[in-house]
Amino acid sequence: MLDPKHYNPVRPISLKGKFLVGLVRLLFKMRKVLGGQDWEQPLEGHHEDPRKMTRKQQLYFGYKYYYRAILKGDKGAGLEEYFQSQGAKFQSKAISKSTQKITLSSGGDLMPYFCITSTQCQKIWQDSGDFFFNADLVVGNLETPLHPKKPASYVPEVMLSNMYFNANEDMFGVFSGFGKYKGFDVLSTANNHSLDQGEAGVLETLQFLDAQNITHVGTARSLDERDQFPILEKNGIKVAFLSYTFSLNALVCPPGKSYLANHMNLNEANPDISLIVAQAKQARERGAEFLIAFLHMGCAYQPYPSKVIVDNMHQICKETGIDLVLGGHPHNAQPIEFLDLKDPFTGLAKQSTIVYSQGDFIAYDIHKWCKLPLLLKFELSKIEDKVVLTDLQAKLFYNYAEITNGNVQALQLLDYQKLIANPQLLEGDINAQKEFEELKSFAETYILKGNLKRFLVKE
Repeated sequence: MLDPKHYNPVRPISLKGKFLVGLVRLLFKMRKVLGGQDWEQPLEGHHEDPRKMTRKQQLYFGYKYYYRAILKGDKGAGLEEYFQSQGAKFQSKAISKSTQKITLSSGGDLMPYFCITSTQCQKIWQDSGDFFFNADLVVGNLETPLHPKKPASYVPEVMLSNMYFNANEDMFGVFSGFGKYKGFDVLSTANNHSLDQGEAGVLETLQFLDAQNITHVGTARSLDERDQFPILEKNGIKVAFLSYTFSLNALVCPPGKSYLANHMNLNEANPDISLIVAQAKQARERGAEFLIAFLHMGCAYQPYPSKVIVDNMHQICKETGIDLVLGGHPHNAQPIEFLDLKDPFTGLAKQSTIVYSQGDFIAYDIHKWCKLPLLLKFELSKIEDKVVLTDLQAKLFYNYAEITNGNVQALQLLDYQKLIANPQLLEGDINAQKEFEELKSFAETYILKGNLKRFLVKE
């Protein structure tokens, strides 16, 4: 179990980064001496939308990022017990002899960090590429615009103000596996950075993805395009993709252009989810047999989703009948949930699978928990004219960086299970060995307890 009093949740890279992090941590220590509040659990009402955050919420965000890790769920909510008792709830139909099956691989957030270059990431897919890209459908969250006519704008090493991202084509080559693999079939583009490069950034991103023959959802060029969300058919199975975000940072869609990004207050109690309900109904009317929703919501750098997030996810699934939720934004992996409910359109019993967060994927945040991405592979089968989830495979990876003199020389996603079996793979890198031991403790305490451990692929 991690000790919050002695655990430093971040590992800065450069001298400047170490100085800034040290300064911020010193200020928090001084605040504590002066009687400042410590948080062991999430701040009640914290929603993480920059447009509406109070000073206390901003302080809490900095606290959990730089100073003390939040190691518990919401006070009195029983989230720890709830998620750790989920093991038996997966209604697998794997014994079926159905020949109509497809696989779908899902990764977390693709983000424009300074070290995501073709030079520094030559080995990044060495352990993970075959597992991830070998699927009928490969999906992820593109958490950045890609405006080719503008320079790249990276996630800063130390995040102390609003950030406006922009990726470039070299970076996208890294995201997509350098052409060595099939690449992505579907990318969600609705997230809190959708409008970082303005309306032009949305349009340029969609044009770029179109040129790459990658289906996109969540941002659009018109109302018609927004409502013509993709339904893809593989092996006779029709899968619909929907996408929504809780925030656009400090920005809003221009008047009359809400279609630019599917935005609603998903991190606050009782959100208006009428658009999700309407599109889920439309998807069924268009013949979709399995509904997947990318829901960019939640609070970052917490081991469990907040109670409000759990309640909102449940409400969305119960009112829409969505089969699989792929959550994003927390940046570290969180538990998954199998929710039993009645389909709102048929009244029949069914199960929704909620993935609260797979964490960062191709990225390199200084917060240590972000360096343990969760990759998932789902099997969908048609059984008696219904398409259901029949199998799930999970893999954790350590986002390992070779660092020399404050510079990232190379990034690689190292297989978590292989590192457990062969710790000598990190021999000679004392800092990485310590970091991985901390991540191992995090995984065993939060991610692998309950329902996920049984799905972890064994080497």
